[in-house]
Amino acid sequence: KKKIEEGSYGEGSEAASAFYEDFLLVFDNCALYNDDDGEVAGEAARVFGLLPETFAGACVAVTEGKKEKKSKSRRKRQR
Repeated sequence: KKKIEEGSYGEGSEAASAFYEDFLLVFDNCALYNDDDGEVAGEAARVFGLLPETFAGACVAVTEGKKEKKSKSRRKRQR
């Protein structure tokens, strides 16, 4: 959360990639420090299964938000 709030990831696709890598590190650490058949590993596997779709949806939302901002900016300049 701190990295996001401070803008440490940067912007654009490089920021998204860095954030994704950190998120994957959380799962790697979960596997490393928890029993394979434990509750934590099971929950991590469930959440990990949701990650690609959730991350893709977030990327689409960010991209659409940028397009919308550009479109509004262009309309203002045309007036």
